Amino acid sequence: MNTISQSLLQDQVANHIQLSILHKANTLDLSFFENTEFYDKLRHAREETNYKPVILVSEIFDTARTLITLVSMLILLLQLAWWLMLVAFIIPIPSFIASSRYGWRRYRRMRAEAPERRKMWYLTHVLTVDDYNKEVKLFNLGDFFIARYVSLMETFYDENKKLIIPRNLSNFAWSAITVIANSSIYLYVALQAVLGRIKLGGLVKYTQASIQAGTSFQSVLDGISTIYENTLYVNTLFEFMEYQPIIVSPPQPATLTFPVDVQGLDIEFRDVSFTYPGKTEAALSHINFVVKAGESVALVGRNGAGKTTLVKLLTRLYDPDEGEILIGGHSIRDYNLEDLRQHVGVIFQDFVRYHLTASENIGIGRLAEIENRDFIEQSAQKSGADAVIEKLDNGYDTMLGRWFKEGAQLSGGEWQKVALARAFMRDARILILDEPTSALDPQSEYDVFTRFRQLTTGKTAIFISHRFSTVRLADRIIVIEHGRMLEIGSHQELIALDGRYAELFNLQAEAYR
Repeated sequence: MNTISQSLLQDQVANHIQLSILHKANTLDLSFFENTEFYDKLRHAREETNYKPVILVSEIFDTARTLITLVSMLILLLQLAWWLMLVAFIIPIPSFIASSRYGWRRYRRMRAEAPERRKMWYLTHVLTVDDYNKEVKLFNLGDFFIARYVSLMETFYDENKKLIIPRNLSNFAWSAITVIANSSIYLYVALQAVLGRIKLGGLVKYTQASIQAGTSFQSVLDGISTIYENTLYVNTLFEFMEYQPIIVSPPQPATLTFPVDVQGLDIEFRDVSFTYPGKTEAALSHINFVVKAGESVALVGRNGAGKTTLVKLLTRLYDPDEGEILIGGHSIRDYNLEDLRQHVGVIFQDFVRYHLTASENIGIGRLAEIENRDFIEQSAQKSGADAVIEKLDNGYDTMLGRWFKEGAQLSGGEWQKVALARAFMRDARILILDEPTSALDPQSEYDVFTRFRQLTTGKTAIFISHRFSTVRLADRIIVIEHGRMLEIGSHQELIALDGRYAELFNLQAEAYR
């Protein structure tokens, strides 16, 4: 029964720890997930601490119980000779010291190896997930990645060997010394019986007491060593749970107020600058612009210019280092985070392909309406995803992706239409599209953005695209380069300005001639 109870308790504790880790991760900012040290601690917390707390508690109780037995045996030995108790104490101590040092060294090695362990996980992921399989096959990368995996595996094996061999040799040496010392105690007790100082019953009693004392004390020290080692691992979990989000809602959040004549919200960037954690070069420097409620604005610039960073700041995935961002006349820091994000819908270029049903893939854009099939189908029609879904065997109930049974794999462009439907499902007052149509052909992209402008009339719309046939649909265009805003105006105004926008536009136009 004890084994059954302990097994069930281990499962309950492991489940509780995993849930606690997931809840904690869900509260943390994007900056944590772009930090390698955080991932190391996350891996330790998830993989190394599942059963450690149960083992720790169990070992404490077992050690306490054994300690009671030890005290009883030592009192008994003290009646025969005080030095027998001393010997019983001294013999296991070197082994205990060696075991504790081994536990500490193993824990330190685990912490030091964390980045390389994550590399092993990544290599396994690349070799076993469908997203990578085509390129791995076409470029014949399998052996290349396996060789790297083997190199890491051999390194870990060699490091582990450096710990295990000395540890076992030490155990053997101390075990031999323990046998000799215990044999000396047995001989002494037997000699006392031969000399008539103790009776035959005493011989049995003291012999058993010496055996039990040595075994119990060794168990106590082993228990302390195990408790110490498990405490180190449990502390790793505590370290992870001590992480606190940086971006939080204010104690008394402001209320979002909406214009009467339009559905959108006005946006203002006031001298905004931002540098990513761990970087020295600013991603955005002194950005100033205003987007009126109901206006559509396109962001233009080369890759790495800072366009996506601007979107991350607007949605408070990060906060600016300097300056202020306002929505509806208030700093976005004044609003409740959940309320703010409820009214800002974003689809990024690297949108997520959820291995859920087609209906769920769209419905999660607005969880309160995830069971509203009419709303989901309307959103699919807006993005053109309805034509994709109608071809699937089970329509909106078809599982997307190949990870689960009867899943259907979509093309890149089809996945993008599903992601766009998710954005329309959001029905937000500010809608942002960060190059989500890059996998569509030019005609399809133009059709999507034309429909997007029609469907977002009255709402504030921001979109990023490298195709100028799409960009010119916006009311105004903002040109960003090297994190700075160079130009702002309508397509006609920027062409007349004959600056950076005109240069980029002419370069693309020349390519189509």
